[in-house]
Amino acid sequence: MIQKVKALFAASACAALYGRPRRPTHPPKDFLKNVKKILVVRDDHIGDLICSLPVFEALKKALPDAHITLVASTYNAQIAEGNSFIDEILHYPKHKHSTHGLRYVSAWQQYRFLKSLRAKRFDLAIGLRSHFSRRQGQIVYASGAPYRLGHFPQRKGYRHLSFFYNIPAENPRSYKHEVQRSLDVVRSIGIDLADPFPEVKIDEVSRLFAEAQAKRLGIAGFPVIGYHISNRDEVNCWSINNFLNLIHLFQKNYRNSCHIITYAPTDHTKAFELAASGGEGCHAIGTNTIREVGALQQKCQLFITVDGAPNHLSAALGIPTITLFGGSDPEIWGPWGPKNCSIKKSGDINDIKAEDVLEKAANIINTHKPR
Repeated sequence: MIQKVKALFAASACAALYGRPRRPTHPPKDFLKNVKKILVVRDDHIGDLICSLPVFEALKKALPDAHITLVASTYNAQIAEGNSFIDEILHYPKHKHSTHGLRYVSAWQQYRFLKSLRAKRFDLAIGLRSHFSRRQGQIVYASGAPYRLGHFPQRKGYRHLSFFYNIPAENPRSYKHEVQRSLDVVRSIGIDLADPFPEVKIDEVSRLFAEAQAKRLGIAGFPVIGYHISNRDEVNCWSINNFLNLIHLFQKNYRNSCHIITYAPTDHTKAFELAASGGEGCHAIGTNTIREVGALQQKCQLFITVDGAPNHLSAALGIPTITLFGGSDPEIWGPWGPKNCSIKKSGDINDIKAEDVLEKAANIINTHKPR
């Protein structure tokens, strides 16, 4: 009874704020033949959005005449720019990414954004996260789309929000890679994709940035090895000493090697100290955008990183990638694709030693050695 009351109150409040969805009935089995405008919501992390990109290819190939719109945050939207399967990108600022620091301003901006979606008259709205998200469900509902696909809430505290969707996504939080978990959502409506691979395009400005850096620093030789040293979560941070030991091992075994270090702004000092300790041929390069990181990755024959967006980005760009894991699960978050590998020894990422990485790297480097 309490759940029903909560559901009635929540549905009434959302209807008052955004209006009721058009034709809020259970969709017929053949509803896809009427779908001309699709809204897809993936507004969380950059790496998560990269893993979701094959969904847009699947949708476009199944419904080639449909107009597909992505709703992202201002933080992750840029990574989808230039994707040939996305017709339009809309984004809104999350409070944690805002510059003004005033929560009520962010709330007002988000409300205006949600209200604007309804005028676009989407036929199908999809929440792509691999589990129920209240914010994502709210965006899907606010779009006013008659067909709304996503994961129904599993937690008791959110079950009164089931009305956000009227088509349940199957296999909530199934144990498989995030690429496959994202595709599971649209598999619920009979859409699939063989051999999924994320499409990420690096813009010309970012390419020119990387070219200029390579020319300025004299980055050449073989192999060129890239590293990303940063992660917000300490449990996923490999120590700077480990990175330095690894660089020294590469220098010993590959005398013409060159090393590019990328990092989050908070690790600026660590990155430049690492580059200085690494000596000649070791360079720390600051970046302003994730696509500048990608442009630098394209200069590398191998990229070594801890878990995070650069892990997914380098793999999507076809750069052989080795990702080191501490707390997170490489089966779900490892670099996608056959050229890549993950290393995890325990919950402590620093149990991984430089020698462990060199062993994996040697196989990759020898495979890509120029003839």
